Amino acid sequence: MEYQSENKTCQNCKQDFTIESDDFAFYEKIKVPPPTFCPECRMVRRMCWRNERSLHKRECGKCGKGLISMYCDEAPVYCMECWSGDYWDQHMYSREYDFNINFFEQLWELFKINPRLYAYKFGTFINSEYVNYAKDDKNCHLSFSVIDCEDILYSTLIDDSKNCADCLNTIKIEHCYENTNCEGNYNSHFMFNSQSCVDSFFLYDCTNCSNCFMSSNLRSQQYVFRNQKLTKEKYKEEMEKIDSGSHVVLSELKNEFRKQLRDFSIHKFAFTYSTENSTGDYIHHVKNVKKSFDVYDSENVTYSFRVLHAKDSIDNSGCGYGEMVYESMGATMNSFKDSFCYITIQGCRECEYSLVLKNCSNCFACVGLTNASYCILNKQYSKEEYFATVNTIKKHMNDLPYTDMKGRVYKYGEFFPMEMSPFGYNETNAHDFFPLRKTDALVMGYNWLDRIEKNYTISLQNEDLPENIESVTDAIVDEVIDCPNRGDELSRCISAYRITKEELQFLRQRRLPLPRYCPNCRHYERLSYRNPLKLWHRLCMCDTGGHNHEGNCPNEFETSYAPDRPEKVYCESCYQKEVL
Repeated sequence: MEYQSENKTCQNCKQDFTIESDDFAFYEKIKVPPPTFCPECRMVRRMCWRNERSLHKRECGKCGKGLISMYCDEAPVYCMECWSGDYWDQHMYSREYDFNINFFEQLWELFKINPRLYAYKFGTFINSEYVNYAKDDKNCHLSFSVIDCEDILYSTLIDDSKNCADCLNTIKIEHCYENTNCEGNYNSHFMFNSQSCVDSFFLYDCTNCSNCFMSSNLRSQQYVFRNQKLTKEKYKEEMEKIDSGSHVVLSELKNEFRKQLRDFSIHKFAFTYSTENSTGDYIHHVKNVKKSFDVYDSENVTYSFRVLHAKDSIDNSGCGYGEMVYESMGATMNSFKDSFCYITIQGCRECEYSLVLKNCSNCFACVGLTNASYCILNKQYSKEEYFATVNTIKKHMNDLPYTDMKGRVYKYGEFFPMEMSPFGYNETNAHDFFPLRKTDALVMGYNWLDRIEKNYTISLQNEDLPENIESVTDAIVDEVIDCPNRGDELSRCISAYRITKEELQFLRQRRLPLPRYCPNCRHYERLSYRNPLKLWHRLCMCDTGGHNHEGNCPNEFETSYAPDRPEKVYCESCYQKEVL
């Protein structure tokens, strides 16, 4: 059957959007109606359910063990051993479906009382208490969405890496500091959109380079200093003039990088490599990935963010190793055909509208179950009863839809309402990539978590920090330092911070100065180096002769560079001729 694309109006932002013919084919395949929110509003809605960075001290509701949890509401949280063990009856909160009450209200009530897994952590963790959305980590601290890593500090979206600090969206890097959107770097610092670089400093869009400094658009180069090729001896001489341990010097270098080097470099329309028939940004080793971001090793994925090793899936965030997954957040580890779910792991199959499930199949509107099948609102059914009842409930969802406080209507086919989320907007990925102040968030009907005031006793003023790492004594680890942003709402500043022993050792080994801002403020500074999770249709800006075109290049593309940005953005062909 051939499907035609259709234009719709988003019921959230009221903007027009298009549902493509391929989307309709997928919806028909998994038997769901088309969405009524546009792709961006759907992404924000899912992101409202992903709290990576906001951690709270809790106790396991079963064994009483102290926990560092991503939940601060009143619902009970269990440690992994209690949650997944046979220590409690997972069906104790089960209930009959009430056809006189809206579906989402019934599910919400179950979610608020059912014990939840305290954080999204799976595998083996050694000395890694303060991590979340994590798997198999050792000696990791205040790092989030961190997978198979060791000795990682203050980093986010980092996989298969070792001995790194203050990094964002990186894969297989070692001994690195302040790497953003990088892969395969070693002993390199302040690297952006770069791959397989060694012993380098302040590079933008460089690949397979070693011993390079303050340069951009390099390929397979050595001893390049401010984009000038030098001899090995001359390069070493120039580098010895740079006191990398000085805060003043480093601040000047950061300013030079951002305002002189990066903005005046050539920018490929998207940071992609090893892709086929794909659009988006920060995607690699993919095929048929469309309008997605931070996706790798995947095929046939659309409208998604932070997805790895996935296939034939649409509208997902924080998902991996899944197939035919739709409109879900945190569906991972061999999920199959899960739709409208929040955290389904380790082989969940054909589950819908369910939250925090492990190894379940055919569960509808369930919370906190493991190894269960044919359940609705945590109540056990026979296989025949299950499918008949689910079909009746889906009809009821359309006959008696949920309407939120802003008048948005939720029938079967919509992800959970934003106001059901246990998190404040400012705790979540939504705030990371679509930042709002409290007043604007509340107008949109989002939840908000007011800052918990903590009366830190500041022992060292920021301006009194040692200027050079060589002047720092071991006593710095006992100081409480004030952050200059002093509780800034947008950066979720925590007002004060400490330097850990591990961090001090890391900085000394690499002759880098002490950080001047708290971990949250540093995270949001790194995010400012990324392009937004949006695409614009643009023309190539190349006007150089000899690129198989006369005058301006006629090529068009989808890019995350907004039309009013100052960078010179090239299509793939012109970029390769100019850079490679």
